[in-house]
Amino acid sequence: MLEQIRRFLRATPFVPFQIHTSAGEAFGVAHPENCAIVGHTVVVLLPVGENAIMLSPRHISGVAGAQPAGY
Repeated sequence: MLEQIRRFLRATPFVPFQIHTSAGEAFGVAHPENCAIVGHTVVVLLPVGENAIMLSPRHISGVAGAQPAGY
């Protein structure tokens, strides 16, 4: 799942996407600077305030959006 997120983040041009969790939540990534992979954790900046959420790959159930080129 981490490699799939990396592909979305590196896509040129960037296309916004969503990360879905096993709890049924969805976190939008509107810009590549709003998401980072640090070690084995995905960090997503939330749109309100300066908050962020850290997601373990084992709780990420999918990534949705236009597929980046080269998929």
